[in-house]
Amino acid sequence: MTGPEIRLSTGEVRRHARMVDEAGAMVEEAKAGAKHVNLHDEVYGVLCSPLFVPLINPLQDWAVTEIRNGAEATKHLAELLRALADNTDITDQAAANRLRAGK
Repeated sequence: MTGPEIRLSTGEVRRHARMVDEAGAMVEEAKAGAKHVNLHDEVYGVLCSPLFVPLINPLQDWAVTEIRNGAEATKHLAELLRALADNTDITDQAAANRLRAGK
């Protein structure tokens, strides 16, 4: 019994992985910006800093952590997409070799 026919363009999966890499680079830029703002309390001004910094710092710390997690997850997704494409190519080649050999 045969299963459903599945067609997967590994070239398209790799192209998508490159797009995910680009998105990851953008998230890295956001992370750098968030860290910069987090390090400079004076960006809120002399009058507002004593008032806002104690309120905002925990939120900024959380935001930086979440942006970092997003950047790492995006990089990992791109790696998984490339691994999917590689494994699909290897599996397809092995199946083709078995068919050619008559096994």
